[in-house]
Amino acid sequence: MRSFGLDADGLCTSARVSTMHPALLLAVGLALLTGGARPASAQSQDTIRVAGTVLAPDEAAQARRLLRAELGPTSRHWTRLQDSTKRFAAAKTAFQIGRVAYPRAWSDSVLTFLREAGTRHPDPAVRAEFLFGGLQVASAAERGETQDQFYRRLTDGHEGTHYATKARRLFDPDSQIQAGKPLPDFEIPALSDPTATYTKRDFEGQTVLIDIWGTWCGPCIRAMPHLHEAYRTHGGEDFTILSVAMRDTREAVKQFRAHKWEMPWDHAFVPKGSDLQKKLRGRFDIQGLPATILVGPDGQILRVHRGVGSGKKMARAISEVLAQDLDSENAPSEGANSEDVSGQESNASL
Repeated sequence: MRSFGLDADGLCTSARVSTMHPALLLAVGLALLTGGARPASAQSQDTIRVAGTVLAPDEAAQARRLLRAELGPTSRHWTRLQDSTKRFAAAKTAFQIGRVAYPRAWSDSVLTFLREAGTRHPDPAVRAEFLFGGLQVASAAERGETQDQFYRRLTDGHEGTHYATKARRLFDPDSQIQAGKPLPDFEIPALSDPTATYTKRDFEGQTVLIDIWGTWCGPCIRAMPHLHEAYRTHGGEDFTILSVAMRDTREAVKQFRAHKWEMPWDHAFVPKGSDLQKKLRGRFDIQGLPATILVGPDGQILRVHRGVGSGKKMARAISEVLAQDLDSENAPSEGANSEDVSGQESNASL
């Protein structure tokens, strides 16, 4: 989601699939829609066969017809695809077709489709999957009211399902990890020295981005250009980044930084399978990577972004937050005249 993907280990594990060429990914995923045993065949590098129909990335009208007919919101093909592949394959396929069908209004159009399928499809398992997909799209598009609607419909109508459980862990409106709440205390070993630790107190008085990531996580890696640009632009006394590697090895992180992305900021490391990993997943509501938490100088959470695309959104949020701080610092105090703002000596009498 955004090539969204989710399995038992979280959002990021789909990255191993999403690094494929989009057309190839769609061909593989939609092969099962025909119900046949043979894989979908690509007509060229950019042309694929979808449910018996040849579909190219520029054939928006044909893709829209598919979503209205053979692959409509109540189509049995969605059940076949879900039964034949791993979890979230049906919704991910809908995302991919939607990108072809509605290249300029993807979020709105796909949300409409997912809402209808999540309400009308005869298979409750498919409804739950599409509702969770809608929840993720609404979150990515920052549609708070729509996100809440998908969340309530999923958790109220499909209680006890895999997707309802995931929704509560990732999108619970009562979560402690959301804007306006204090960041929980933590103590995490440093990457370079396991005897040293980072704590919440180390960043008091400074805006900090806590970037929970892994070298194995495709969306985390795709976020690197955005994080580096944010650090290059804003890094210093007022802003820094703490990257926390999870489900990884120290050597893998070291090699990644040496040969791929420098990441010239603070680094912590959570040993794979450790009690600390379990503790932090609960404390920070981590169900998938990447997870990014922007914290203000007072320890209050300012923004939270999760999953694919979070790097770009968080980089934008960092610029917005720090620009607001700069505007506040430069604002004239009460009683100051325009000459005070320009830096000239004030003529105001005491």
